[in-house]
Amino acid sequence: MGHRIYLAAAYERNDEMRGVRDVLVALGYEVTSRWIDQEVSGQTEAAGPAELAADPAAYVKFAHKDLDDLRAADTVISFTGGGGRGGRHVEFGIAHTLGKRLVLVGPREHVFHTLPEVAWYPDWTSLAMAWPRI
Repeated sequence: MGHRIYLAAAYERNDEMRGVRDVLVALGYEVTSRWIDQEVSGQTEAAGPAELAADPAAYVKFAHKDLDDLRAADTVISFTGGGGRGGRHVEFGIAHTLGKRLVLVGPREHVFHTLPEVAWYPDWTSLAMAWPRI
């Protein structure tokens, strides 16, 4: 697995992803996902349709930051489940197009999760247990 990892998950799981990041950093990896820590003047990426419709320009910076973080990574670990608005699915697709190593943690949610180049683990514990082999 590459040494730079992007964590993709529903925004509401950012606290959980900070814990995953801490484990990965302790193992010597760099986590490029700045979204797990960001909040700008009370504004977050968790904006819903009303906020996005009212002021779309205010949220462009979040999309650009996530794209930069995706490009900087060698591997993208996508955590499924947990709801959200679907940005993690877009990130998965972008990562696939960019030729990143793809790891899926959780249930497969669409046909692209079944591609043979996607490493699948049912949960974080299973991935952590397999770590030396991936």
